[in-house]
Amino acid sequence: MQKSFSTHRESPKNINLPQIGDFYNQLFKNITAVVYIIDPKGRFVYLNDYAEKISHYKVRELIGKHFKKIVAPESLPVAYKTFFQQLKGHNIKPYELIVLDKNGRRIHLKTCENIIFKNGKIEGIFGIATDITEHKELTEQLSKMVKELYLLQQIGQEISAILDLDDLLDRIVKHLKQTLNYERAAVALIDEKTNTLVVKAAERPYAKRIRSRLRVKLGQGITGYVALTGKPYIANDVSKNHRYYIFDKKTKSEIAVPLKIGDKVIGVINIESYKKDTFSEKDIELLTMVANQASIAIQNSELYTSLKQSYLESVKTLVSAIEAKDPYTAGHSERVRRYALKIAKALKLKPEQIEELDYAGYLHDIGKIGISDTLLTKPTPLTKEEFEIIKEHPKIGHNILKHARHLAGACEIIKYEHEKYNGSGYPNGLKKEEIPIGARIIAVADAYDAMTTDRPYRKALSKEEAIRRLKEGSGTQFDPKVVKAFLKILKRK
Repeated sequence: MQKSFSTHRESPKNINLPQIGDFYNQLFKNITAVVYIIDPKGRFVYLNDYAEKISHYKVRELIGKHFKKIVAPESLPVAYKTFFQQLKGHNIKPYELIVLDKNGRRIHLKTCENIIFKNGKIEGIFGIATDITEHKELTEQLSKMVKELYLLQQIGQEISAILDLDDLLDRIVKHLKQTLNYERAAVALIDEKTNTLVVKAAERPYAKRIRSRLRVKLGQGITGYVALTGKPYIANDVSKNHRYYIFDKKTKSEIAVPLKIGDKVIGVINIESYKKDTFSEKDIELLTMVANQASIAIQNSELYTSLKQSYLESVKTLVSAIEAKDPYTAGHSERVRRYALKIAKALKLKPEQIEELDYAGYLHDIGKIGISDTLLTKPTPLTKEEFEIIKEHPKIGHNILKHARHLAGACEIIKYEHEKYNGSGYPNGLKKEEIPIGARIIAVADAYDAMTTDRPYRKALSKEEAIRRLKEGSGTQFDPKVVKAFLKILKRK
């Protein structure tokens, strides 16, 4: 079959770019990815029907238009860079960029491009782009949740470590600003003598020396309204909100939650953004947790443990959502966690070690969010280079969770779960007792579940065959005492 275009310098074809040919038109019509050709001036000369589906533009609206029409501003630098590199004859690696659909919605794409030659001359660029928006959004949500979990953990530590209220509130504001990355955060407490709110801690634009002079009457503005009613409040466009009281002319969105002791309101946490439509009900949930902690700090008490657990459940839910994208790994983390906890109890580990395994079992594959879906679901054996990429996932998982101090033990388990008992594993080639006991346990639980479930490249092994392989790997890949304990559990099961 004669091809109607070429992406190889060695054997160029004489082609007319807009005319791809019936075979390729039919092929590209059924591909669930955007197929496109751009001419040397950056204009679209071909787009398949899938482009309409994700962009909501008609193909005819984009043909002849420059790619900058749909590429998001923040992605234009990489789009231009790769475009000009290819015009110079350089091949490029697959890259990611953001485009905007007709309604302004952001779409994350991963694109692979090749140069088209005609009689030895560059005639354009051929590309295939897959929509990775859902994966990106899930990954960003998970990253945000981990940061928020770290925020709660940090504030929880401040509760027990700092006795000075002003210092504690300053720390809370600092953590809110750094973790959530909004322009302004403040904590105001009610002065019962004057029945007004006094700003006790705030980020710019207010200097510390003038904070005490910033007073808000109960009911005045959004902050005063929250103090008066004891209810959280979101204004995602303050220019249209009659309650907004101007403190900073750049503010576009505001959220405020009450500080309470029991049913009594003692203050307000307030955050402002210079962008419209910034806040959601999830932000209210998070800030309410923070407000609860701050209130308890004022009472010199603690609520941190239950908040930490409830928020970790949210992280687990998101991990499950990511797993659900791949039918071969759905439920894997939960099963590994259950196996690991049974082994830990059989080995009579300490309660704190069991708690670490509880977290590590569920989060041990969290680093795979940084690995391409193509590699994770590849139906054929991995190449040496691909396996080296896969081997990075324990480090990625460690880096995601390392700032959450209460997950320090789990972090070490996640980092070293692929070490082998004889020292031939990765990342550090640890052996025997050098490997944390939690990592040795996860290694056995993970291997067994992987063997007894379907994978893209093979069907599930039988329980008997999996047990045989565990025995075979005992003393080399696996800790013999862990294998022994697990085999007893499987026998009882």
